[in-house]
Amino acid sequence: MANRKAVLINDTSTKPHLGCRLVVAQIVNLAFQEGIEISATSSVHVDWREQPLVQEHMRKADLVIVNGEGTLHDATKQAKALADVAPFCRDAGVACVLINSVFERNDEAIAKACSFFDRIYVRESLSANSATSMGLRVNVVPDLTISSNVFAPASRTERNTQIVVTDNANKVAQREIIDLAIRRKDTTFLNLNTSDLENPFMAQQLRPRVVFSPSGQVTGPPPHRSPGRISYKAFRKSVFRPNMMQRWAMTRDFSRFRPATEILATIAQAKGVVAGRFHAACLCLLADTPFVAVASNTSKTRGMLMDAGIPGLLATDAGTAFSSEFKWGDVEQVAAAEYVARAKRDATAMFRDIASLID
Repeated sequence: MANRKAVLINDTSTKPHLGCRLVVAQIVNLAFQEGIEISATSSVHVDWREQPLVQEHMRKADLVIVNGEGTLHDATKQAKALADVAPFCRDAGVACVLINSVFERNDEAIAKACSFFDRIYVRESLSANSATSMGLRVNVVPDLTISSNVFAPASRTERNTQIVVTDNANKVAQREIIDLAIRRKDTTFLNLNTSDLENPFMAQQLRPRVVFSPSGQVTGPPPHRSPGRISYKAFRKSVFRPNMMQRWAMTRDFSRFRPATEILATIAQAKGVVAGRFHAACLCLLADTPFVAVASNTSKTRGMLMDAGIPGLLATDAGTAFSSEFKWGDVEQVAAAEYVARAKRDATAMFRDIASLID
């Protein structure tokens, strides 16, 4: 039974994105296994520095956990807010850790603030190199989605003949990939936003008692809004253009929120995935699904594939994404399996180490 309380900063599970929900569920689950209850969280896009109630919870906690995810880069306001947790907790006498983080193109002020974390865990070696070059001591633990068991029920699923193309935060790359994908007859499109009202990966009894959202304090993650009908503007972009029907199907599918179970099944059953999202690549590794990753707004995907020993799965351009035809042989399969096993071991060890800070 958990008897130590922790506050989670940057709770991304308040967004509908499947990867974010899975990450936070893993934080809650793995912490609980070490006797730590995530009693309160501060949602992504909430600046805890402007929230006295969040600060009160932080001061009373045994531990503050910062979920870095894709936020700590380019010295943005959000990156600065996460880094500032460390000096605040030092002054309050509360243990604090940064986990599951990118770290890239930050300034000296952020590095200095981060130096006060009791532990720093980044997701891949390129982030580790960037942090180390600024004088920080860090450990590498793969993204927490890869430590989960979400594909266990679908482990023996037969593959179909479809290539799944996910959306991409890099709009230029996405446009180039779409232009190629819609000319093919074997492509379908998938966005990773879930339609589930609550986090399907988190047991009810483990849900945080308090969540600080942009709208104020609530007793759980607020339900997100699924998109309604496709806008006329989006429809107009599809009609009377080359490959009109395929373009319309793409617009429809990229606008559709689906149950998490359907998204996972789509990835598990695909012939291959053009993974425009970092977490799409993570899920493919976990599902043993052939994939080609597309670079996003940081080096996180390249760093992960380098760490996994399969850097050749990163497409340098849209043409490469489809020309490789998902060369998923024994080398890739073994490398992916070893990386997944490492991710599970390291995630467990990380939370055991974190728990030792407050024993």
